[in-house]
Amino acid sequence: MDIELYRPPATPPKVPAALVAAAVEDAQQPMPTLVHRSVARAVARSSEATARLRLERLARVVMTTDSRITDPTQVWQQDWTALPVEVFEALDAGIKLAWKNSAASRNAMRDSVRSVIRESLKAGMLTHDRATPLLNAVVPEKLPRDEEKQSRGHVSETEVKRVLHELAQDPSLTARRDTALIALLLGAGLRRDEAVGIDLDHLSEHHEYVTVRGKGNVVRDVPLSANVRLAIRTWLKARGDHPGPLLAPMTRTKPRQVVVDRRLSTQTVAQVVARRFGLHVAPHDLRRTFTGNLLESGTDLSTASKVLGHVDPKTTAGYDRRERAKRLEGVENTSRYLPVEDVAGE
Repeated sequence: MDIELYRPPATPPKVPAALVAAAVEDAQQPMPTLVHRSVARAVARSSEATARLRLERLARVVMTTDSRITDPTQVWQQDWTALPVEVFEALDAGIKLAWKNSAASRNAMRDSVRSVIRESLKAGMLTHDRATPLLNAVVPEKLPRDEEKQSRGHVSETEVKRVLHELAQDPSLTARRDTALIALLLGAGLRRDEAVGIDLDHLSEHHEYVTVRGKGNVVRDVPLSANVRLAIRTWLKARGDHPGPLLAPMTRTKPRQVVVDRRLSTQTVAQVVARRFGLHVAPHDLRRTFTGNLLESGTDLSTASKVLGHVDPKTTAGYDRRERAKRLEGVENTSRYLPVEDVAGE
């Protein structure tokens, strides 16, 4: 496949979800037939969500750069280790043109390209001397760091109490499941894909720990507080002890029944959170809130980062909502050095 900067389309083309799903499934096979090994390596060990994003972005980048390429499968079947550095330079130029209004989007597209190079290097399909100029052709831009990005979006204690009280008053199966889901997000800090990935046998005997698979397929044991365990036990009484996913969907027809052999989708998680808390709250806001609660309770950054599955404690620190309050307190303490007097009669 010959790729060059050739009449980039006005808007980046879309890639059919069905094609992406089929490519992900093929890439995870021992001997992929639809996806070249250089591409398969970049997605095979990722979570399904990451694999889908990488394949979709890879195809969009190429089809955006070169309008003559319209079939995503051409992109995935290409041996990327055989492409010259000029192709990667053209891809970077295409990314700059198509996503000119968002540096974050440009970097996300570059990362998909770079993942192919990185994994090919690890597999010995590229040498360091060969991979270095390819990586240098699609270098991410340095973005200004928002130190308090994650410290925003916390859910108030009052709002949490309201939601859990309403759920307790609802005798339905759906309410029991939603309580368990919210408990795992808000009381254990799980990402939504981690929560829906839990099977019954991932829970320890007394439900004090749950084993989850996080970003980069890293497996960790997450401790569960007494109230999270209570929510899970209550849900299991309704769900039953049939092996399979812990969080399952319900039948559409009434009376509702648990579909124990199916897994709750991440999209349904977002819908549940929005329905219970309001459209202004996203699943990750519950993880942010848990982290803030954990740090305010006196847990040190190192321990909190292990619970959350953060590689770098600095990431955990970004969720700390105490920082702004600390700065305000510090500034307030300097008031005595500025003895402004109230104006008489005002």
